[in-house]
Amino acid sequence: MADVPPNPNTGAAGTEYQTIEALRRLGHEVDAVWSEDLPHKIAHGNLHYVLELPRAYEKQMLERLQSKAFDVVHVNQPHGYRAARTLRRLKQKCVFIHRSHGVEIRIDRDLAPWRKKYDQDRRSQLRKLASNSMARAWSHSCRSIARHADGHIVSASECKDFLRENLGVTGERIAVIPQAPPVSFLECAPGAMTAERLNHVLYVSQYAFFKAPMIVAEVINLLSKANERLQFTWVCAQQNHAEVQELLSPEALQRIDLLDWMPQDELMRVYDEHGIFLFPSFVEGFGKVFLEAMSRGLCVVAADNSGAHDVIADGVNGMLSPTGCLETMVSQCLQLAQPSQSAYAISAAAAKSARSYTWERVATETVSFYHDRLNAKARELNTVRID
Repeated sequence: MADVPPNPNTGAAGTEYQTIEALRRLGHEVDAVWSEDLPHKIAHGNLHYVLELPRAYEKQMLERLQSKAFDVVHVNQPHGYRAARTLRRLKQKCVFIHRSHGVEIRIDRDLAPWRKKYDQDRRSQLRKLASNSMARAWSHSCRSIARHADGHIVSASECKDFLRENLGVTGERIAVIPQAPPVSFLECAPGAMTAERLNHVLYVSQYAFFKAPMIVAEVINLLSKANERLQFTWVCAQQNHAEVQELLSPEALQRIDLLDWMPQDELMRVYDEHGIFLFPSFVEGFGKVFLEAMSRGLCVVAADNSGAHDVIADGVNGMLSPTGCLETMVSQCLQLAQPSQSAYAISAAAAKSARSYTWERVATETVSFYHDRLNAKARELNTVRID
């Protein structure tokens, strides 16, 4: 169950969609509950999550369990805590798995110093009070799901560490299963890296504070001054293009293409025209786009956190910089822009390592974790499970 549309071209929704399709290809039966199957009587997004969605997940689960036997109830994000608690009380043999795309209270914790640094909190006192109340409700959801779920699937080791150290979840109840690029990105071999491609710097992401757009813009501004050969492309929703332009210097504006969202196959062609990929997010649940870029042979320059921290070996298949460090990111980009064997080697290593991250692997590791949790549940209920 996931309160998102079944869209393979987006972040969390794409991960759920691709995982389901990969599970089906392995021969498993999956009943999917998407946002279209859930009530949305409360228009306000956060209030919907806090007040409406937990009960909706619980209701959907109980209705499905009455008509069919399931091995696993798999729910996206912490709003399934009521369903998890109810399933535990029912002493069902099936297990409840919580799929997190970034533990929300970890995201808030890691973003706090950056919000302070960039003076993002200009809300009225009333809105601050409302936000504090909402934060407490989110904290309750996260702590409840941590307590009641039989298992948790996360994409990055930082989330596992947070669940263990801050929410008391034991290690055997957590699986770290990194995400994957689109199948088409892996099936089609990337073109060779060239000096011309290394003059083209790409950034792809939604326009949101945690993605650090001000860092992206400043890196581009500094690079445009330091190397006159460099050209830039920024892909985000067209409605945010004006905000992007406000962050860029006049010189950078003359050398940047702003592109709207596009289907994955079109986006792959954009990747293939570039050589350097920027990924400076302050925090991520994983951050799938950097792996998409690696699969097409781009040299990724990423902040050392979340999925990039787990996947990239600095100087081998990409480059890592301290989160928020402009100087390091600029230096790394300028180093890569000089055509050298080092840049070509990073490109080749990126494409090779990305090919070990497939949706089939995601499905296989997910099923393995399901079986582990089912056997643990069987032992807990003093029964014997036969796979």
